[in-house]
Amino acid sequence: LCAVVCCVAVGFFLLWRKARRDSRHRMELCSEALRFLREGEYVAAQNLMQRRRDLLPPELSREAVATAQSLAKATREQELARRELEDVMSSLQDAVLVVDKNERLRFLNAAALQLFDVRIQDVLGAHLLEALPSFGLESCVRLALSQGRSTMNEQSLYSSSRSKAEARANATSSTRSAEFTDNISDARRDVLIRVSPVRSSAGQAAGAVAIIQDLTEMRRLERVRRDFVANASHELRTPIANIRAGAETILDNPDEPKLIQRFLPQIVEESERLSRLVSDLLDLAQADASSSARRDPVDVCEVAQSVVQRLQEKAQHNDIALDIEYSEEACAVRVPGDFAGLEQVFFNLLDNALIYTPSGGKVSLCVELLAGQSGEEIAASVQDNGLGIPLEDQERVFERFYRVDKARSRAQGGTGLGLAIVKHIVDNHNGRIKLQSAPGEGTTFTVFLPLS
Repeated sequence: LCAVVCCVAVGFFLLWRKARRDSRHRMELCSEALRFLREGEYVAAQNLMQRRRDLLPPELSREAVATAQSLAKATREQELARRELEDVMSSLQDAVLVVDKNERLRFLNAAALQLFDVRIQDVLGAHLLEALPSFGLESCVRLALSQGRSTMNEQSLYSSSRSKAEARANATSSTRSAEFTDNISDARRDVLIRVSPVRSSAGQAAGAVAIIQDLTEMRRLERVRRDFVANASHELRTPIANIRAGAETILDNPDEPKLIQRFLPQIVEESERLSRLVSDLLDLAQADASSSARRDPVDVCEVAQSVVQRLQEKAQHNDIALDIEYSEEACAVRVPGDFAGLEQVFFNLLDNALIYTPSGGKVSLCVELLAGQSGEEIAASVQDNGLGIPLEDQERVFERFYRVDKARSRAQGGTGLGLAIVKHIVDNHNGRIKLQSAPGEGTTFTVFLPLS
């Protein structure tokens, strides 16, 4: 009897010990699973439940695994939605940034990083005014957070000091040449800022979203349009006034042959000037509208020869030597473009060279084939040994109605639109134009035209 009692006691002790050990393991399992759930590691919790399912009852084990699986699926869906939202935000051309209620940056898209010239690791989590030093932006965000309403403001932003230094270094790297591209070198940016508050489920302001639209190019085009209208009106007013004054003088004195002989040539001259101005305006409008025109294979050497023949008489009259040089390789290839447009490019460049070259000077046109970065291209250079262009005027010579020497240009019948037409036509041919000049040493315009 004593032996039986001892065996039963030992059995109960072993069962109690096993139950206690299983309970401890079960508590450790639950504690570990809860920690994973609390940290959002739902996949790890699911794997843990499946690996130690022997410690739980079958029903509880299946329910725990199903719960962990549903949480893991929801987490994957949320992560996928977050990444898709970030991809959409990154693809937007407008700058987007998100701040919390303490004005600390929580998100910036690629356009915002490019606009403010910052890196995401340097500004994320920092205060808005410290990360992006713009008082206008900070005031809009603060107003949206404090008053809980959307705000909109147009203002100017400036790039960082590093960008300004780089732009200044690039601008002064060459004192005798300037290459004109479509890159905007000005550090100032005109922007439209829209800020909207972000509210929590309780209705409290939890942060704000700012959308910044870059209006720099739009404002520049508006200024160009206003300046063009003002300059065109001024240029048209002068010959019209001269024609009217001469006609009224002749009308008031019909019996004065000396007055008639004096004012009639002036009326004819001003009429021709007005005709040239209107013709250049039409050419400029046509150049603006022909960016998508059909392109034909054009022999640049043939275009150059045609223009030189047309201007030989003017060059001889001004006692200026006009020469043309071209390589066999350049004449063997063709450029996709407009024959009449390229002819006008060379005509305007050579005509300007003849105007600003003194008697006894020399003007030359050289056409050659070069190997550029994006393939072969034709390089046509118009070089003279005339007056030259000062450095401060080189960046503006392609503006409409801009003249370096206003008195000389008007005396020669210039309208101030020739180089603007050249720039438009070259841009329409996907080319570029380079200017090298120094006062007293002459000027060289080089037009680069790609073969494809």
